[in-house]
Amino acid sequence: MRQPIRVDNSRPVTVYDTARILGVSKKRTEAIIREVERTIHRDAKTGEVVIRTKGWENTPGNHSSRNGRKTSKTASASRKASR
Repeated sequence: MRQPIRVDNSRPVTVYDTARILGVSKKRTEAIIREVERTIHRDAKTGEVVIRTKGWENTPGNHSSRNGRKTSKTASASRKASR
């Protein structure tokens, strides 16, 4: 059932407030914030907000190519291999 979102103008809303209202878990909220902090930063010299492009992810030593996937065989793959 839909419920109206209550607005409290006593203080600015935070990312955590928005996530809580939308029903996002704390763990997922933290993961999203970490990802955004890695992607967006403020340039020290100019003070401008910079969004990093995809090219910076493929630097040597960075394991972003895995994208959080398991590197070992899945259970179904190992069952097929054992037949």
